[in-house]
Parts: sequence; C-alpha cells; structure tokens
Amino acid sequence: MSTIRCDKCPGYFCFAGSWTPEKAPENCPMLLYPAVFESACDTALEESVSELNIPAAIVEKEGFAKLNGKNVPVYPRIREIIEFAKKTGRTHIGLAFCKSSSDEAAMVGKIFDAFGLEVDAILCKCGGIDKTKVGVPADMKIRPPDTFECCCNPLVQAQILNDLGTDINVLMGLCLGHDMLITKYSNALVTTLVVKDKVTGNNPQAALYNIFAKRAFFTP
Repeated sequence: MSTIRCDKCPGYFCFAGSWTPEKAPENCPMLLYPAVFESACDTALEESVSELNIPAAIVEKEGFAKLNGKNVPVYPRIREIIEFAKKTGRTHIGLAFCKSSSDEAAMVGKIFDAFGLEVDAILCKCGGIDKTKVGVPADMKIRPPDTFECCCNPLVQAQILNDLGTDINVLMGLCLGHDMLITKYSNALVTTLVVKDKVTGNNPQAALYNIFAKRAFFTP
C-alpha cells in the first residue's frame, strides 16, 4: 500500500505556509518524516548542495518579470539552463540528442554557442550498431526483422561525454529508458530540455488535457 500521496493532498498547506498537524492528512510526509525535513535543511547549507540550490532559486526568480504587479515568466527552459550554467560556472555542456530532434539540437547548439558556452554534442545513433547486437530480438525491431535498424546508444553518449569532461549534460528527445541510462552513467549533472513523446509532439502534459487522448490511452 502506498504511504506518501502528496498528489491527493486536499490543500497543499505546506506551499501556502499554513501547514499544521491538524490540517495535514494522516499520511503527510511532514508528519511521518520530521527528521528528514530537519536534516534536509542542514544539508542544504552544505556547499556541495548550496552551490546548486541557491543559483537554481536565483534563476527561478530572474525568470519572472513584473507586469501590472504580477509575476510573468520570461525565461523558457533553454534560457534557464544557460543562466544556471553561467551562475554555477558549469559552462561545458554535453548535448545528448535523438535523431528525431536533430534539427532542434542544431538550433540549441547555436544558441549555447551564442551565449559563450562550450558544447559537445553526440547523437543517440552514434556507432551505427544494429539493435540485435545489443540483445534486442529481431522481431522487436520497428522495421522488418532482417532489416538494419540502428540502436540507440545512451551508454556511449554517457561515456564519451564523461571522457570529454562535460559539466552539465542536456538531454533532447531521448527514448524512455535510454534517458534513464544516460542519467545513470553520466558523471555530469543531467537535465532534460526535450522529453520524447511521439503522440503529442514532445509535450507529454498535453495528453492530460486532451479528452480524446484520455479515452484512447488512459482507460484501464
């Protein structure tokens, strides 16, 4: 049985600054793990954490402008990555991208170049290895079984970027699972700029608000 379900909280009182034990649902993590929250505050003050945590908060703030007294977002995700890289001194960027996002990767590379970042970019299909060579059954190819079909190579992407000494690896359109592998094996920090979603044009959240997608994909 699940223990923590913040997604079902009736009021998100922690966010509002009005949390009390009386208001909290019985499985609230703030009730169940008080020591974790106390130690997390202490750990956040350690340099290895604060050197990332504080710039992240600054980038978040700078990403808003005031318009008629209201906060209006002005930084898209790519600009947030650029500002975070500059503020933390992590300016050597590894761009790990899918063939399906190659046009966009070229655009992103030019933008990073324009902001003075050092870029190394590597394609997911680099190596030209057939899927069967890495254990994928031939009948699980998208193309006919006897046809060459290049495998994605997140381990190679991670290892080459590790060898190049990148500071931050930016993922663009990698397959589900392959993005997990490159994250697991990267020495550098990893963030995602583009999430692959073949149905929604790489906008997974769109499916949550599309009644037709709900009927097609989310009915048990």
